Amino acid sequence: MRESAGSPPLPYRVRPPQVLLGVGATLLVTAAATVASVSGGSAADWALIVLATVSAALSLGASRTKLHSSEVTLAACAAGLALSASDLGGRVLTGSPVTALALAAGFLALHLLNRDNTVWPLASWAAGQLAALRAMHLIPAALHTVVFLTVALVGLGIALFGRPLVARVALVTSAPWWLIGVIGGSSSAWVAGGAEQWLSAGLMVAAAFGLVPARLRKELEPLLGPPRLVPVVAGIVSGAAVTGAFSSLGPLAMTLTGYTGVLIATLPAGYLEGWYRGLLLPLALAAGVAMSSLCIVQLVAGQHWAQISLLLVLTAIPTVLVAVHRPEDRPEAVPTAVACLAGAVLLALPAGLLGAAVAAGLLTALYGGAMTVGAALEPTARRTTAVAAAACAAAAVLLLVARGSGTAVAGHLAVQGLSTLTWAGRTGRRAGAVARASDGGLSAAWRIGATQLMLAAWIAAATADRGAIEWYSLPAAAALLLGAGPRLVRGPSWPAWGPGLLVAAVPSTVVAAATAEVPRSVALLVAAALAMVAGARTGVRAPLLAGAGTALTLTLALAVRQVPWPLGAALITGSVLLALGILRERRPVAGFGARLADLR
Repeated sequence: MRESAGSPPLPYRVRPPQVLLGVGATLLVTAAATVASVSGGSAADWALIVLATVSAALSLGASRTKLHSSEVTLAACAAGLALSASDLGGRVLTGSPVTALALAAGFLALHLLNRDNTVWPLASWAAGQLAALRAMHLIPAALHTVVFLTVALVGLGIALFGRPLVARVALVTSAPWWLIGVIGGSSSAWVAGGAEQWLSAGLMVAAAFGLVPARLRKELEPLLGPPRLVPVVAGIVSGAAVTGAFSSLGPLAMTLTGYTGVLIATLPAGYLEGWYRGLLLPLALAAGVAMSSLCIVQLVAGQHWAQISLLLVLTAIPTVLVAVHRPEDRPEAVPTAVACLAGAVLLALPAGLLGAAVAAGLLTALYGGAMTVGAALEPTARRTTAVAAAACAAAAVLLLVARGSGTAVAGHLAVQGLSTLTWAGRTGRRAGAVARASDGGLSAAWRIGATQLMLAAWIAAATADRGAIEWYSLPAAAALLLGAGPRLVRGPSWPAWGPGLLVAAVPSTVVAAATAEVPRSVALLVAAALAMVAGARTGVRAPLLAGAGTALTLTLALAVRQVPWPLGAALITGSVLLALGILRERRPVAGFGARLADLR
């Protein structure tokens, strides 16, 4: 009977006959249970059984006359009296399980006779649980977990197919059995051996999956929490049980189990659709993550680095497939695949499968591939891929630094820098107008790539014992120019071109002026001339002015170096006097405006 929006609360909807029936049934059952507990003996038990039989018969008769309240109340009296006669009252756990099991069968038979009465299935379920509790001391301790999980499965079955009230009561009362069974089953699945281990794991999987269909019943939704809670719990429980069962078969079995977990966690995302996806995808993801994580923990504890490396490689394969077939999942799949492959390469080092040079090469190649693929992602989805790729690049450089190979470090940095600039160029073209409006992220990529190339050039120069200033100033200048990125061809020229041109010109000009080396001076003047011509032809101010300033400064400096000191002093003095005379002719002060004849 459903409660309407304007109906009063439950106590005020009860009719007077129902109050009388409820109070009468409570008094009758309570008094009978007290008599059975105080007096004891078979006579009292048989009297209660007779009263229970009469109440059950009257309940069946009331059902035929459509007296629903009387039918339910009499059925409750019969159930309470029968349970009171079955060693209830202080001897719940030590009584005979046969009596409780017989009552469960009797109540089930009454339910088959009258399916509209919800008391009979609830009484049968209660008597069955009582029988299970009383039978615990007769069952070996190794099978207690089996009993708990079996009772939980029966309760879940009743919750799936019973009437709403019966289903809710069965679900709530099954929870303790399920929880105790899962805790005990986890221990058995990991610690026990032989058939007990696999039986516990199988029952745990069945108990976990039994929760999932219950989530589909609307009557049970308020009891099961958020929509994702039940699938996630079921996935974790089943994944832990399966991993525990396979943990005793050795490292290879652990590797394959972990890979199975990866497949379970990744492949359903590419194939599940509709409401199946919302229900089963969290379950598969939780189960797969639990299996793979527990397997990795086991392999790490046993220091099986080769198996972990293999597992990570196998993990990357389905992740790549998901990235290929489901573009919407690429922001998560691409960095996951990169991280797995990088971890596999690094773990292959302690396993002795790879050397440091080969591992660094693979990490740099992985960096280039990640930057190439990541550039095709949407702007909001690139960050995670860029972070994973950067970790690969850093790991490669650190490996080579630890190995002490400067030339190899320079080569890898050069390749990584070119990959970064390729990323910056591709993302800049895809960004279009957005990049022209706000290019902060793109500028960062250009600067990082330019810095990588500059470090590569510096390390190469240091390794080759190159001491000329240009081996360090020119890479820095090129880095400043490349770091400006697209700003080189749009906007004011000095902020983009100026720093790089000055870094390229000033150190060489100072050295050329100080040492008067002919090759450096000639090369610098030629470069300045080319910069002026290029700036004039393209209409860019910064190269034109930088070239002109460099040529004039170098020429004057070289001329000053060739002049003897007395003549140099005369030139300087004459220049100062000439400038002062011109200034005072334009702006005379006292004395400067008078004629020589007027001076005293």
